Amino acid sequence: MSPFTKNIPNILTISRIILAPIFFILFVYDYIHLALLCFLTASVTDALDGFIARKFNVVSKFGELYDPLADKILVFLGWVCIFINPPFNQNIFYDFNYLTMFFSKAIETDPNYMIFFILLLLLLRDLIATTMREEKFRKDNIILKTNYLAKSKTTMLIVCIHFFIMTNSPFILNNKNMLNYNVYEYLLMLFDISLYVTLFLSFTSLIDYFKQYKSKKI
Repeated sequence: MSPFTKNIPNILTISRIILAPIFFILFVYDYIHLALLCFLTASVTDALDGFIARKFNVVSKFGELYDPLADKILVFLGWVCIFINPPFNQNIFYDFNYLTMFFSKAIETDPNYMIFFILLLLLLRDLIATTMREEKFRKDNIILKTNYLAKSKTTMLIVCIHFFIMTNSPFILNNKNMLNYNVYEYLLMLFDISLYVTLFLSFTSLIDYFKQYKSKKI
């Protein structure tokens, strides 16, 4: 196997790190469809690099360390986009009973604050997991393995951000008719559900990281 083939997963990881800020800039300047395409491309590289690494047995220390970092950069910038342009607009009457609406009414707060709080919880979880990974590698030269739940969490969060980006589509927002309104509500509902599924998977997977961290071998 050629050196280039062996490094394809690492090249894909690096490309995701490069694509992440490009996606963010496109979103900020309202090139929503290009931002969606860029985010989708970065997401595909995430699926491909892991598949190729396992398929051809070219797993590397670089990939084990920086693949999760590339994911976190991409996801973090997706979070920033949500903070910049919160999903729930108080000027819109929503027909669906979103989980966020239910919880926000229960504690009498803005539904967007609920979204922000969940994102902060997810950020806190990732900071804890990253700290444990780095500390375990420094102390025992062991890289904590990303388990199935953690991978599912990352996949679900990336799907969630895709739904959020689509709710900002000018095609939907600028063409005010019943069909587009229904599409908008369904996309927002899918965003809302996937966010709570992500939260559940996130802290469930953190338990496994704690177990690995305490263990002397993986």
